[in-house]
Amino acid sequence: MNSAQDSLPPAGLTPERALELLSQQAPDVAFVLLDPAGTIIGWRGASEALFGYTEAEAIGLRFDVIFVPEDLALGLADMERAVALAVGQSEDDRWHLRKDGLRIWVTGALIALRDDGRHVGFAKLMFNRTNLRSQMETMVNRLDHAHNTLRGRDVFFGRLTHEVRNALGPIRSVTELLEKRGQVTPELRMPLSVVKRQVAQMERMMEDLAEVARFGAGKLQLAKTRFDLGLDLQEIAAAVQPDAARKLQTLEVLVPPAPVLLQADQARVHQIVFNLLHNAVKYTPQGGCIWLHCTVEIDEAVIKVSDNGSGIAPTLLPVIFELFTQENPHQSEGGFGVGLSLVKDLVDAHGGFVEVRSDGKDRGSEFTVRLPLS
Repeated sequence: MNSAQDSLPPAGLTPERALELLSQQAPDVAFVLLDPAGTIIGWRGASEALFGYTEAEAIGLRFDVIFVPEDLALGLADMERAVALAVGQSEDDRWHLRKDGLRIWVTGALIALRDDGRHVGFAKLMFNRTNLRSQMETMVNRLDHAHNTLRGRDVFFGRLTHEVRNALGPIRSVTELLEKRGQVTPELRMPLSVVKRQVAQMERMMEDLAEVARFGAGKLQLAKTRFDLGLDLQEIAAAVQPDAARKLQTLEVLVPPAPVLLQADQARVHQIVFNLLHNAVKYTPQGGCIWLHCTVEIDEAVIKVSDNGSGIAPTLLPVIFELFTQENPHQSEGGFGVGLSLVKDLVDAHGGFVEVRSDGKDRGSEFTVRLPLS
């Protein structure tokens, strides 16, 4: 059974002795004592290991000896002591200088010591954090590299869309010319319609890529107007209806009877909804059902596109809005994973939010877009 005496410190160990042992044995903490003028009078703990000076060498030196020249030129050593005197302590993270000239990243606190209100000196506690600083700089370098890679990607997309559009223009012009001149024979009518449809799809894909590049380069601009979202959704559904009809799909639109007035970029909202509907048609099998409806929740317009199609695997849900994400690129029925990334970019640009829900493969999916009404 423990007695009250068990909680007492061992005989001979006073608080003062404990602090002295701590300063001597702390493996990674430097304890430095300064007089009021900033001269070193105590050099304990990991001070010698951190800075390379023995206690005999350090005593009597100005504490400025461990500051790098550029910080001394700015008067930061004096500033640190002035702040500690004014507010009690000064905390900093900075490069310091070892005896051998090596720079180390140190974090610490300088505490002004007072005895009965009279300033008697300073105590500085310091930790070597050079490894942490190196890790931070490595992360910054990686981020810079990633940003440069993204900028290069955006330049590539811009050039790609320009070149492909130039190539598609003559193809589209030839098909239109053949139709105007009545030179389309019954045998050519079906192949020509396939060409027109594929050209339109390629042009749509190139426009999506161009929008992704604009967003990445910070050049995406919104031209906001006030319009009836419900009416716009019906028009978008009408544009997608032929694609759904070709797969014998049912496309149902549900909008409130009263106007849903939205202050947004109408063309961008059209892209958002069109891409979601286009995906729903693409990944819903023959005879499937697709629903498009909207409502208002407080100060947000809520648009939902749902289907009973192929659904989304759980492993794909966290990355579904990332660029080029495709579960099976070889069975994507055209496209290369840009549409949903663009949807997220455009929704973000409006200050909105997009999310997806799916119970798994072959169990359908539901995309929800929330846009501020104004």
